[in-house]
Amino acid sequence: MLARQGARRWVAPLEMDRSAIATLLGTQPAGMESEVFAWGRMPLAFSARCMTARNRNLPKDDCQFSCIDYPDGLIMDTREQQAFLVLNGIQTQSARCCNLVLALPDMADLGIDVLRISPQARDTLEVVAAFDKVRRGEWQPAHAAHVLEPLAPGGSCDGFWSGQPGMERSGALEAAL
Repeated sequence: MLARQGARRWVAPLEMDRSAIATLLGTQPAGMESEVFAWGRMPLAFSARCMTARNRNLPKDDCQFSCIDYPDGLIMDTREQQAFLVLNGIQTQSARCCNLVLALPDMADLGIDVLRISPQARDTLEVVAAFDKVRRGEWQPAHAAHVLEPLAPGGSCDGFWSGQPGMERSGALEAAL
């Protein structure tokens, strides 16, 4: 229906696993592109209020651009002192960085057209280059995962892709690191 109305691309929800994406791709209309979030802190919630300013008890009409002090967001820990969420302006994001570089060959086989790489304060060009080297066959995905790990603020995860909680690491990602 959306393709008939002029839609040209659909973006898989972050929490959709590989199996569900594959099922949808099997019914994808001709000419419709598919996109998967492949790198970055996962956006989990949005607010009308800047949560970074709220954390500093600043009024919403005088945020003082608090986010400038936290270019990759403000980490929120659990009571056990484990990084859990990141406040980044009006976004609440995952503390770990989604890294689906190991899934690139599988995504190509499935027919996924576009990968979304979310920018970060540092090293975004290096992240794009690593994904591109895997895409062109210059690097093995496991090598890229190892190279990318130090570039992932908060460490990496790939749980949603394999049907696990999003902040988890699959056995393949754990082995590559």
